[in-house]
Amino acid sequence: MNLISKVSNKEFIEFNRVLSLLLISKLSIIDSLQLIKQQTQNISFKEIIQKIISDLKGGNSLSKSFSKFPKIFSEIYVANLKVAEETGYIAEVLTDFTDYQEKFSNLKRKIVQAIRYPIFVMLISIGVIFFMLFFLIPTFESLFVSVKANIPPLTKFLLDTSQYFVDNYLLVTALFIGFVLLLNTLSKSESFKRNFLDSLILHLPIISKLYVINILARFALSMSILLKSKVNLLDSLKISKNVTNNSIFKSEISKFIKRLIKGESFAANIRNSKFFDLTFTKLLAAGEASAELANVFQLISEYYSKEFDHKLDNLTSFIEPILILFVGLIIAVILVAMYLPMFEIINYLGV
Repeated sequence: MNLISKVSNKEFIEFNRVLSLLLISKLSIIDSLQLIKQQTQNISFKEIIQKIISDLKGGNSLSKSFSKFPKIFSEIYVANLKVAEETGYIAEVLTDFTDYQEKFSNLKRKIVQAIRYPIFVMLISIGVIFFMLFFLIPTFESLFVSVKANIPPLTKFLLDTSQYFVDNYLLVTALFIGFVLLLNTLSKSESFKRNFLDSLILHLPIISKLYVINILARFALSMSILLKSKVNLLDSLKISKNVTNNSIFKSEISKFIKRLIKGESFAANIRNSKFFDLTFTKLLAAGEASAELANVFQLISEYYSKEFDHKLDNLTSFIEPILILFVGLIIAVILVAMYLPMFEIINYLGV
């Protein structure tokens, strides 16, 4: 059984929030974890906390104990803990990290909320179209045949399409399931993702800009929390490049790291980047010049978070009426095509 996958993001944030409060109240780490374990309803998480407690009693450090569960306690989390253990400010670092995690989750949740409505509308549209093709249109066809109505080209096309779907519904269903399985397989292929999907999303109109802004906001947020915790710049970059699964972004950051090791400026290196725009470059250059990179990255994160919210709101308010119009147009075309022969039927009946 995979225990790790059963710990939700909400539970993770609550765990860190309570742990930081207990440590601020001067409870020991082990006593704090024992108390949290007793109050945790999630059996899987309770077992994980118990394993951490056992590790701590065995002499392991907090960061090392947590690092054994990388799918819950990420690399950035462990890096913050290591520094916190050295400085003795574990409670404060956990509080800052919890704030970071909530902001990070909000950025991800906004994307999900933005695509949920369009997907819902498209699924409803497909459902309505299939209902018409399988049930509504065939009833009209029998009526047209019985009165030998002269069928317009558009109506004939829809009738033929409906007939094909009805006659070959098993084939259509199999093709649909096969298409879904193919997409699922390709989405899990690192080669396909790296060579096609990661590049495609950076070239899609409108969406690519929104996608990049979201990456920049999360990247800057990650850099800010790491640098504030006194993690060095190179290690912060190595960790922060994983805020996204986009291989092109990760590759660029890896190149920047190699150049930084050679003594080159970070701001100078990102000028020709596919991701970092002029605003990011200028702010970063100011941070390097003033030696206030942690604060500058926080400002950058706040700037791009607001920019992301603004563009997302604009895109959502633009897409919603377009989708409604698109669905309405499809349904209207089908209904018009079905009612066109009605005029001849009325004449045929002598009404």
